[in-house]
Amino acid sequence: MTDLTKIDLAGVEDWREYDFNGRIYRIEKPVSVQFRPGGTTHRVVDSDGIVHSVPAPGAGDCVLRWKGAVVA
Repeated sequence: MTDLTKIDLAGVEDWREYDFNGRIYRIEKPVSVQFRPGGTTHRVVDSDGIVHSVPAPGAGDCVLRWKGAVVA
């Protein structure tokens, strides 16, 4: 989809995790995140090529944490 914004995370984040009121979903070695501004989900691709579709931070009480630089 061409209307998605893509941010390269390769070598920037070691991991990112989504906390849903204590239920943690962790993604190791994310390489990119794609999202539609104002959307309620985004897609994270990891170093194995697996695509994770996760709620956007703030949607459904989701909190995002990561280890690495702040890129956006």
